[in-house]
Amino acid sequence: MKKLSIIFSLMVSVFFMVACDADRDDNPVIDLSKTQEPITLNTPTFANSTYDLANTDSVTLTCTAPSYGFPATVTYVIQISIDSDMSDPSELTTTYYQNKMIVPGKEIAMATTKQMIKKKGLKQEDFPVETPAYIRIRAYIAGTPETETTSNIVKLNKVKLNFALPDVVMPDSLFVIGTFNDNDWEKAVKTIQVNNSTQNHWRMVWLDKRGIRLSPIKGEPNFDDNMITPVYKCNTLGFYVSNDGLVTTDTPGWYIMLVEGVGNNEKRQLTLTYRFYEANVWLIGPALEDVLGDDIKDFWVEKTLRTNYTDYVKFTVPTTMNGQFVSPPLPGDAEADDGGVRAYVSIKWDWWQTEFMAYPKDRTSSSCVIKYRGNGDEVKPFVSARKGQRIYLNFCDDTGEIKNE
Repeated sequence: MKKLSIIFSLMVSVFFMVACDADRDDNPVIDLSKTQEPITLNTPTFANSTYDLANTDSVTLTCTAPSYGFPATVTYVIQISIDSDMSDPSELTTTYYQNKMIVPGKEIAMATTKQMIKKKGLKQEDFPVETPAYIRIRAYIAGTPETETTSNIVKLNKVKLNFALPDVVMPDSLFVIGTFNDNDWEKAVKTIQVNNSTQNHWRMVWLDKRGIRLSPIKGEPNFDDNMITPVYKCNTLGFYVSNDGLVTTDTPGWYIMLVEGVGNNEKRQLTLTYRFYEANVWLIGPALEDVLGDDIKDFWVEKTLRTNYTDYVKFTVPTTMNGQFVSPPLPGDAEADDGGVRAYVSIKWDWWQTEFMAYPKDRTSSSCVIKYRGNGDEVKPFVSARKGQRIYLNFCDDTGEIKNE
């Protein structure tokens, strides 16, 4: 017992010694009340020559590290301007965590192109051009804006560049928020490309007077990174879209949203045209084989299935925002090897261009995640299901179930 008491006393002594040592006056700390000292950006090797950015893979930049009094992870951001005073600079997309930076020539070209369009009024046909460019480094410790410091300005004597902004096209997907996901970008769902028609995206949405918004990023709509101006249109009676992209309706409910994106490179505009359809979901595939008659050749003929076998293939549509879409009981088994159980929405394309299914999270669970074909190949392995089971779909968060009634 005495031995344990001695050990405990020693441990306590060490604790207080460490605690006192941690509070020493000479411990390094950042004095946030003072402006941080500037850092030094070194002149690149070929700064006085011509950088032909169309044929330059990268430019190497080095600078001194900020002096915070202790080792720290520093974020370095590269700024470019065509003005010697660095007014209204463009910041490159890539950030760095070491003070030696291998900067892609494409990023410099894109930033300089934005500068020439914004400040000189150039158009795409005015390129290629040559211009001086000025570089500065912004450095800081993430989460502590008071630690920010900047470097001196370095001139690149001559930069030659082609027009470097990407074409104005519909993104691969757009993020969607609305009442159905608490207008929270962290809960945003994505639009789905129509197979073989990538300028068209669809999505099942709950729409009301409070509206939905679409964005190319998981946050407030922002097309400015590529100097694109969105133009919004709506071609369905009873549905509206504002100049800033808020889509609303006077009749709350579930709808299939179709949004077509058409780019105009000359004007740097992306026109987004909305259309809305009834929120019908349909079954197709081998589960229907046992109920088919002589009026249909097989279980992949969608129009006949929808018209003559409606009770077997049409999901019920919920009347509430939190409701589920529910299939009829499957009239037969659907084996994955035979194509599995499949679902789709019908807009104006073939069923497989807008198909999807609820895929089990694991082999022992009825809980599922909705996976969409989009513009890719069929999602395999296909899903097996048994006669009498129903499919439940929740488009608020793209989850579902396949289970007995």
